[in-house]
Amino acid sequence: MTPTPAMRDGAGRTPPSVRVLRWVLFALLLASAALTLVGLPELRRAVASGRWPSAALALPPAFLAIFIIGYGAYRSVLVRAGRYPAGKALVQLGLMILGLGVVAGIALERGKPAAAQPVDLGHALASPDEDVRAMAAELLRYRPRAAALPRVGGLVDLLEDPSPEVRHQAHETLVALAGQDTGGEGPGASDRWRAYWRSHGELP
Repeated sequence: MTPTPAMRDGAGRTPPSVRVLRWVLFALLLASAALTLVGLPELRRAVASGRWPSAALALPPAFLAIFIIGYGAYRSVLVRAGRYPAGKALVQLGLMILGLGVVAGIALERGKPAAAQPVDLGHALASPDEDVRAMAAELLRYRPRAAALPRVGGLVDLLEDPSPEVRHQAHETLVALAGQDTGGEGPGASDRWRAYWRSHGELP
């Protein structure tokens, strides 16, 4: 780089306040790095458990933003004093702002609550405990239809269950899913329901 006149004649000396600012910026950089790399997972756990508000997840990007603002002021003083090239300072600030966007995106993504996964009732429908089978057949009635339809085969099998309560709950759920009692109850009900669901593409 070609030295500026200020650099050549020694007029561009670093102001004493800038030397202090260097240490402040260094501390901010360490704090933002620690919060992002180490603190963010812990903050996420604390927010999920209710110990901290969700706004706490903004701390890592906030510290980084403060660092970037201070760094911009620091470089601005050096540029005006002729101690640092303006183009290089702008490139560095641009990269830091991009990094801030990445950190903020990670914090916001981690702040979203994880979607609860419904319990798979397939094993419960085949449980050796008749109470569990009955409860599973009943619970399927309150699941979204799209989530319950893959279990119609198990429900049809339960129409031949030795327990009257299991057969009743399986029948009621099948009626709810079909929107009408197309197969009925009693002898031959499982065959009728199986044929119905085959015709609707839900059973092979």
